[in-house]
Amino acid sequence: MANAMRILFISGEVAPFSSQSEVAPIVRSLPEALHESGKFETRIMMPRYGTVSERRNRLHEVIRLSGSEITLGDHTETLRVKVASIPGIRLQVYFMDNDFYFKRKGIYRDRQGNLFADNLERSAFYARAVIRTIRNLGWQPDLVHAFGWLSGLVPYVLRTEFGEDELFKNAKIVYTPDQVDFEARFETDSFARLSLAPHDKLVGQQPTESGATFADAVILPPSMSETSDAASFSGNAELEMDEAVAVYESVMSGVPA
Repeated sequence: MANAMRILFISGEVAPFSSQSEVAPIVRSLPEALHESGKFETRIMMPRYGTVSERRNRLHEVIRLSGSEITLGDHTETLRVKVASIPGIRLQVYFMDNDFYFKRKGIYRDRQGNLFADNLERSAFYARAVIRTIRNLGWQPDLVHAFGWLSGLVPYVLRTEFGEDELFKNAKIVYTPDQVDFEARFETDSFARLSLAPHDKLVGQQPTESGATFADAVILPPSMSETSDAASFSGNAELEMDEAVAVYESVMSGVPA
């Protein structure tokens, strides 16, 4: 794929491995369509939740990508990276695996429906995990498209902590939120606790709001399209790639989407 645009997809969920939100099917089908067009090279990353069966999905650890130590405040966790092929297509999903943050029976709530108290911390861990993994891969994306609540801090971490990194400093960022009511907002003490660079714009925001604030462009999911004039996915799978590419091309050319 000489001269193909490189796009990194980062999501909290990817069908068929999970399907808790409407963005999961998009992250399942869009990278495949772009890859099959021959004009794009894609990578997909998501967490290895406890609901993702290692045996059923034939996950195996990538030793050279595992072992990164990620520190949030006074807490450090070691990242494992596993990979699995999406059934029926020639794309792989890289799974960010960590027992402390992801080995739970729910995605963002427990079995009683209560939100996990550390969801904000999980989002910060995940943002660093996917960026560290791409660095270890040595794969330079032209564009990063982050999806959903868990990926909401990716644009911010890319613009601050990794803002001068040669692999990312020229990359454009697109964000697609979802409808999850995260209920975890940044407070003034959150930055030290999560080892994040302080920024006034983050205070009071949820990760989904942060993603929209620090991305170069936003593409809304179908359910949110009626409340905004921003670009959006229509919900028609046959139009999905064209809808995304229109925004990608605008962002890459420096024209507001």
